[in-house]
Amino acid sequence: MQLDRSFFRLTMAFFALCAFWGGLAAGLGAEEPSATPWIVALVALGVAGFLLAREARRDLDAVLTLVSFMFLAVALCVGIYLVYAHLPGLAPKVTLALSLPAAIGLGLWTIRRQRGGSSEFPNVLAGRVEAGSLCEAAGIQFAGMFRAGAAGRPHLATILLQNCFDAPRRVRITFDASSYAKYLRFEPHHDVVLGPAEVASLEVPIVAPTYAGVYPLYFALDVEGTEGKRVRLGRAREVDMRIRPEASLALLAVGMIAWGGGICFRVGPLPDDQWSTPLPAPVRRTLWRPREGTVPRAVTGAPR
Repeated sequence: MQLDRSFFRLTMAFFALCAFWGGLAAGLGAEEPSATPWIVALVALGVAGFLLAREARRDLDAVLTLVSFMFLAVALCVGIYLVYAHLPGLAPKVTLALSLPAAIGLGLWTIRRQRGGSSEFPNVLAGRVEAGSLCEAAGIQFAGMFRAGAAGRPHLATILLQNCFDAPRRVRITFDASSYAKYLRFEPHHDVVLGPAEVASLEVPIVAPTYAGVYPLYFALDVEGTEGKRVRLGRAREVDMRIRPEASLALLAVGMIAWGGGICFRVGPLPDDQWSTPLPAPVRRTLWRPREGTVPRAVTGAPR
C-alpha cells in the first residue's frame, strides 16, 4: 500500500481505536475511580471518529474493513480473558456480546458491497482477463498481456488500466529487465492520465534478439492523485512497485525487510532481426468512459 493520505488516516484511526479500547479497559478495571482513562478513551474515540468519517466519504469499504477487524480483535482478546479470568464481571461479557456480532455484521456488509456490481461503473477488465490476473495499485486496477512478435513486428506488451475513483489519476508505468536489460530494447517509463472512472490500455513495443533465450521483464505502477470517491467497489490483489534484489539487500542492512513487487513477463526471441530498427511509439487507447453526469467533471493537468 502506498503512503498517501488515505493510508495515513487509516493508520492513525487504527492507533486511536487501540487507545480508545485501552482507556476503556483501564477505566473499567481500575480499583480506584479515575477520570484519566475515561478522558483518554473519549479523546481517542473522537479522533478515530473524525478520521474514519473523512475516509468513509472516499472509501467506505476500507473503513468497514478496519472497524470490523478492530471489533474482531477486541472479541478475541475479551474471549481469552473470559476463559482465564476468575470472576470477570459483567463488563467483558457485554463487550464480547456486542463486539463479535458487530465484527461479523460489518465484515459481511463490506464483502457483499465489494462483490456487488454497478451498471454505471462496470468492471470492464473482468471481461477481458482472468480474475486471478487482475491487480491493483492505489485504486488503479490493471493487468498485463503479452503478444509475441512475428513477421517483422516487435513483441507487444499491453497494459490494461481501470480507474476505480471518480477523479483523474496519473499513472506511471515502469518496465524493468534488471540484469537482462542489455538483451531487450524498450522505453522504461510511460505516463498515462486516466479520467474519472476511465478504462484504457497502453500498447508498448519490445525488441528482443533473435537467438534463443527467455528474459524476465517486470512492470509496476506508480499512481498520483488521491481525490474523489471510489465508485468501483470490487477489489483486486495489491501489487507494489518492484524492488530489485540489490535494493532488498541494502534495506535489509538497515533493518527493513522488503522484496518483490511488480508483474513479470517472460520475453522470448524475435524471429527477425529488429535490433537496429527504430522502436515504434506506444499506443494509448480508451476502452471505456462513464456517461456524462455520472462523475464530476475531469480537471485539467496532473492530479494532485
